[in-house]
Amino acid sequence: MPVDLTAPVRPRTAEPFRLSGRMVLATLIGFFLVVAGMNAVMMTIAISTMPGVDVKSAYETSQHYNGEIARMQEQAARGWTAEAGLRRSGADAILTLSLRDRAGAPVTGLSVTARLEHPATRREDRDAALSEAVAGTYGTRFLAVHGGGWTLAISARRGSETVFVSRSRIVLED
Repeated sequence: MPVDLTAPVRPRTAEPFRLSGRMVLATLIGFFLVVAGMNAVMMTIAISTMPGVDVKSAYETSQHYNGEIARMQEQAARGWTAEAGLRRSGADAILTLSLRDRAGAPVTGLSVTARLEHPATRREDRDAALSEAVAGTYGTRFLAVHGGGWTLAISARRGSETVFVSRSRIVLED
């Protein structure tokens, strides 16, 4: 059959877009997979940086509650005063603690420990034993401590008895 070259050529038009059921299903499944995947990533990051647990066993802690109240009452009855100072020394932090009895005399011969607790992660916590440099004045150095908010927990023992405990929020300047 002969081809008429003088006849106008009609452009071929593309078929209009049709949304099929399979396409809707694939889009919905893909959307929910992305949302669930991001939720899993964010939960993993959140739990690994802040487990949300202060004590390992709330039950065991509750069993020591009355004993802790009695220890705090004994500490208050002693009438001791404590002055703690945390200052910067390069990248380190130096802690000094002065303990005085009710009459103002230095409290000597204690085994003192301190814990610098980071508020967001336990990986940054630092423990140190304080040594008595001068009568009633104890000190230690925490290595490579960054600035910011911390909790300073101090515990002093005489023999096997805990005679002084203190917890304070502090800010260490850079």
